[in-house]
Amino acid sequence: MENLTPTNAPTFESVWALMQENARQQKENERIFNKQLAKNERLFREQVAENNRFLKDQAAENEKQLKELKMQIQENAKHIGGISASNGEFCEEYFVNTFKINPTFLGEKFDRVLDNLKPDPMVVNDQYDLVLRNGKTIVLIEMKYKAKVSDVRSMFLKLKSYRANYPMFNNYKIYLCLASFSFRDYVKSCAAKEGVVLIQQRGEKIEIVSEKVRYWE
Repeated sequence: MENLTPTNAPTFESVWALMQENARQQKENERIFNKQLAKNERLFREQVAENNRFLKDQAAENEKQLKELKMQIQENAKHIGGISASNGEFCEEYFVNTFKINPTFLGEKFDRVLDNLKPDPMVVNDQYDLVLRNGKTIVLIEMKYKAKVSDVRSMFLKLKSYRANYPMFNNYKIYLCLASFSFRDYVKSCAAKEGVVLIQQRGEKIEIVSEKVRYWE
């Protein structure tokens, strides 16, 4: 009988050797893959740690800059507050000295010029920047370096408290005045409607800039 087995057919040993080589190659590939995976994980952890360090350093730097900015703002506020206080004091000193030198206002002569007046006893807790007084007239003057509309309206609180603290002058006519180095137009408009007299520095003199002048009895 004729032998039909091809002479070049793979033998059991060659197939087994091929399987062994494939298994070895697969194991080598897994080793390389795991090694690369471990390397990638290590690099990732290092990058995360570096990012965290950067963010921490950046947060510390931001906090430092914020602290410096707050300190600068506080310093500026103190400086501005000092300037404002100085301007306010200069304004008060100017008008007080002006009226003490020449205690004449609205055609009347005043024999008392009282600055920073505090009632004693005090019925209503208040004080008055400047008060001019004679035998029939009281002039209440508040001095503001930059007068606001609210300053105009607060003069009526001054009128009310003055009458409560000094009832002996309730039969006097009382002028309500704001003194400043300058007034905005809207302040002038409000003062005209409310009847508050505005007094302003003009050169070396002071003058009334109100269109209408009235008093309260």
